[in-house]
Amino acid sequence: MKLSFGTALALLGIVFVAHPGEAQEHGATPTVLVIDASNSMWGRIDDKPKMDIARDAVSSLVEALPKGARLGLVAYGHRRAGDCNDIETALPVSAVDKSKVQAVADRLTPRGKTPITASLKEAANLLDSGKPGSVIIVTDGIETCQGDPCAAAEELKRKNARFVAHVIGFDVSALERPKLSCIADRTGGTFVAASNAGELGQALKATAQAKPKAAVVTRSIPLEAIEGGRSVPAATFTITRSGDAGVIAEGVSGSISLSPGRYRVSAVAGARTGQSEIEVTKDAPAKIVVVLSADLPKASLQPAKTSVPATGTLEVKWAGPNGKDDYIVFARPNGDALETRHYSYTHDGNPLKVRVPGEPGEYELRYVSDVSGAILARVKITATPVSATLDAPAKGTAGSEISVTFTGPNAAEDWVGLAKTGTDANTFEAGAWVYADNGSPARLRLPAEPGSYEVRYVSGLDPKILAAKKIEVVPASATVTAPARGMAGTTIRVGFTGTGGGDTFIGVVKKRAEEGSWISGAYERPEGQQVSLRLPSEPGPYEVRFVLESNGTYKVLASTPIDVEPAVGSVSAPDQVERGGEVTVAFDGPKGEGDFITIVPVGAAPDAFTDYQNASPDKSSVTLDAPEEAGAYEVRYVMMAPGEAGNLVIARKPLRVE
Repeated sequence: MKLSFGTALALLGIVFVAHPGEAQEHGATPTVLVIDASNSMWGRIDDKPKMDIARDAVSSLVEALPKGARLGLVAYGHRRAGDCNDIETALPVSAVDKSKVQAVADRLTPRGKTPITASLKEAANLLDSGKPGSVIIVTDGIETCQGDPCAAAEELKRKNARFVAHVIGFDVSALERPKLSCIADRTGGTFVAASNAGELGQALKATAQAKPKAAVVTRSIPLEAIEGGRSVPAATFTITRSGDAGVIAEGVSGSISLSPGRYRVSAVAGARTGQSEIEVTKDAPAKIVVVLSADLPKASLQPAKTSVPATGTLEVKWAGPNGKDDYIVFARPNGDALETRHYSYTHDGNPLKVRVPGEPGEYELRYVSDVSGAILARVKITATPVSATLDAPAKGTAGSEISVTFTGPNAAEDWVGLAKTGTDANTFEAGAWVYADNGSPARLRLPAEPGSYEVRYVSGLDPKILAAKKIEVVPASATVTAPARGMAGTTIRVGFTGTGGGDTFIGVVKKRAEEGSWISGAYERPEGQQVSLRLPSEPGPYEVRFVLESNGTYKVLASTPIDVEPAVGSVSAPDQVERGGEVTVAFDGPKGEGDFITIVPVGAAPDAFTDYQNASPDKSSVTLDAPEEAGAYEVRYVMMAPGEAGNLVIARKPLRVE
């Protein structure tokens, strides 16, 4: 099953509902969400960073949570590069506070490794032992910190039979999925492979109706390779479930934990290999034995260069068996996992292009057999340092736009943007950056907050600042002039000085409201030298403000107080009218946009209307059609000014329809 990422995460909202027989004292199954903020989350899907997609999905999830849901949140890889201990319990399990969850998601910046095993254990420790509880892991890659998440999941289930772990593999290759799906399989959870594909209505429905599964039971089975009747202790094994593309385990020896099913087990020792198809049941086999019966197939690699810039691509000619899922991959010579695996399948062509790691250094380019997991060929490759240049002004006004010219590798993850001076390579001002491959020059909005910043070119694959130039953001200024008082619903003229792009506005807000506050319908963009603003419907103390917006941050540059007085209106009409006749109504009032004169039954709601006419500024009277049914009515002046009050009836007169 493959779903859009947001859909996949939202679907798992089903885990928050207590299952029959598992009612909680708080009415819902406690759940811990584990969010991947490793460096690979800088990758893009449809030109949008995966981390941004994750934030949006978390927002959708918390909005859809049922009443009484209890949620905790664990994140990893967001504070330190290359640190397998960078795991944080950001929120303990408690009643969902949507603003807190979103605040945590918004502050996550991809930086580090992918310690899935340790994060799974940390999340499980937040749940009550022996009681129902769920973990949802959202990750775009497999374990990179030498843990065994499959074994950890099995152990957690053994300790608490009511524990369930779900996994969303976000943009995870078929090769890697079995190393994640085992977490769900061994705890009775659900694994979903997620992308941004949209046409998945049937899968959506099926998953939403899913019931808890029985956990897959495994047992440990010894592994042995033999040749000429003798055991070969140095052999390593690769295990694949029959019919699946992905590898369950590779390079293992000694024993393997497997659930019932059919498997292909390959063994390699030196240049010899063999494989066996086996059926695992609850009792058999007692041992998996593979006969080393053939030589490893030959393969070779011919890269276009053996020294190539980091973050780039390398063209590689190859020769080899071209097995169904054989691949060519970059790896560290010492076997340490790369945070982002850089590989291409041989079935995609010859020659192939393979992505070069972002960190300069010595690597191996390897041809890996899908059948045996053996490295059939390897070539040493040096990833050389890359450089960049940029040119930007030394000073700029808060909220203004600057042009930045630059040169650099222009790799897919590289970006040009603004950051506070002294921050690390993964830090940036929200909204004040663009991908380098969009081209030079880059147009950047300076932050609303004055201070010392840097314009940077950052290599995003393995984050590194390749070029930086200091820029001083100086305060922006503005003025506003407005009347000291005005009647609710009327329109005032506001003079101003100052400029600003984005969502900069001049508006009327409650006195002492937060800097980014506004009242719908009571603000305008600063164009020309004056704007017209309609005063809110509720009387009281307000301010007219000039508010600078830049990249989602708001700053009040100028304000002046204004007292909004209660709205006053009048209507004049006959006391009585015949059914279906015409009624001439004289009126006065704010005469703002949306205000109207109407005839309604006595006691009708404020937003009720039958025949009506707009109470526009160029009119002092209107003609309405009387109702066709006799009864007690009233003529109303209804004001539709900005604010929370909605429609307000500010004048009314009884009308008898005969």
